[in-house]
Amino acid sequence: MIDTHTHCTHSHDSKEQPRDMIEYAIARGLEYLAITDHFDGELTLLPEFDNIPQIDLARHFEELIALKEEYKDTIEIGVGIECGYMKEANSIYLQQLKGYATDIVINSVHTVEYEDCYLKSYFDKRSKRQAYGAYLEAVRESLDCPYVYDSVGHLGYVARKAVYPDKTFYYADHADLIDDILKTVIAKGKSLEINSNGLGETCPFLPTAEILIRYKELGGELLTFGSDAHLKARICDKYSIVAEFLKSHGFEYLFKYIDHKPVAVKL
Repeated sequence: MIDTHTHCTHSHDSKEQPRDMIEYAIARGLEYLAITDHFDGELTLLPEFDNIPQIDLARHFEELIALKEEYKDTIEIGVGIECGYMKEANSIYLQQLKGYATDIVINSVHTVEYEDCYLKSYFDKRSKRQAYGAYLEAVRESLDCPYVYDSVGHLGYVARKAVYPDKTFYYADHADLIDDILKTVIAKGKSLEINSNGLGETCPFLPTAEILIRYKELGGELLTFGSDAHLKARICDKYSIVAEFLKSHGFEYLFKYIDHKPVAVKL
């Protein structure tokens, strides 16, 4: 098993020590664990989020690189980061990540039209079509960001906390825009992340099954698995569900990243 998207105490919203994450992953039998803590550069440009602590990049990389070396004979550690996209933050990521050795960078959209699309206030002023459409436009824009990234995180994230009676993220509602996103991911040689922190039992992972099937139809092959674990007990959560779905739809591999190079792992 592999997990390419996890968080430890280096993220403001996790209390798990990185060593504990690694030890738990070993106990579960993982061959690869990427620790990809939040770098929320975009939030530094939004005054209402001044209360959210920013990652200590020097500490993050120093500690993870040391742990990667320490555990190299037991488990492969991916040194990573999750960048929250906003166009105005491009220069922040370009400048501040310079010089750090990463294995994997996740490109994720959390803010849309200068608002956190995890908050109820985002949905209160928008219809479902408007809220999801604006999110997808931001995702499409993020694919052209100037800094290095490897995977596109949790496509469909906007639906996690949506307040609509039916919050399901339907492909048909935004087919042209979703196709544009998927085709661009493929053309740029990036991975689409399957994130197992989905919408509950009705949708155990993101993006939804129909979007993943469409990705396959368009020729997409690069997929990463990410639990988005902020607690060690969630590492590789729903991995078997994801693996069985992928195999049943003709996918043969998931991919891990070492030095930004995708390495196939047979399902």
